[in-house]
Amino acid sequence: MSRIFTNRNKDIRSGFKLLLFIASYTILVGLSMDILVRLIIKNVFKRTSKLQIYLEVQNYLINSQAGLIIIKLVETIVLFIVVFILLKGLEGKGLKDIGLNSLKKNMKGLLVGLILGAVSMTAIFIILLVSNNIILSDSLVEPNFTSSILLGIPLFILVAISEEVMCRGYILNTLNQMRKPWISAILSSAIFAALHLANPNVKILGILNIFLVGILFSYMYIRTKSLWMPIGYHFTWNYFQGNIFGFPVSGQTQSNGIYIIESVRENILTGGTFGPEAGILSTIIIIVGIFLVWIFTE
Repeated sequence: MSRIFTNRNKDIRSGFKLLLFIASYTILVGLSMDILVRLIIKNVFKRTSKLQIYLEVQNYLINSQAGLIIIKLVETIVLFIVVFILLKGLEGKGLKDIGLNSLKKNMKGLLVGLILGAVSMTAIFIILLVSNNIILSDSLVEPNFTSSILLGIPLFILVAISEEVMCRGYILNTLNQMRKPWISAILSSAIFAALHLANPNVKILGILNIFLVGILFSYMYIRTKSLWMPIGYHFTWNYFQGNIFGFPVSGQTQSNGIYIIESVRENILTGGTFGPEAGILSTIIIIVGIFLVWIFTE
């Protein structure tokens, strides 16, 4: 019976580790969010929780940028707790063993990731703009700067850190117990893509591109043995996409872009309502990104 749960080296099989991770993370996030909502009700409304108030607070957290930052912060804290406990308890490892190593030593990788993510999304925006596939409601030389745009920075930093720690840090490393890094990369990227299946306006090409960018992030991690380059790329890819150029990010509409897109042609170039991640331009840019990473990490 023990061989069902362990391999020939007496290590717990990766599948059971992932099931334990998913169950622990899901339950703790649910409990943490419930506690958070109840604390807000108790301290803001100063009265006993009622279903209507509970739903109003929950709706605010889900549908406001400040609320999303709070949710993502809670999810990230829970993620780190779960990953830390599982790594220590099951493998005797720490966070540095899954790629959260010295930022000082990996600063070049982080900067390369930040630049590549920003340049990649900027290239997509420029191509779509000059080809009249998108039309701005304001002038290109008169961007709409507001303080709310700054809220996108902590939000997308948390998104980048949490998704990379989860998918490239813990899941890829756990699967790589098989000692087959590219199979692990493919499987972890498939899980990464599956996490976006419930997003609004989801499209097949969008999911395929998210899988492909997962491969790019995995390649960055495998080449650098660090999460900092994929975290950098992930952050600027999302932030420039939503808070700079005003695109939907993986189907999630952004209301606070420096540029406001008045109309978008619904075609294979733009990705339509899902955003540029569902466009063929993203496919090309991501493949170019893989080639560039090969060059920069020689």
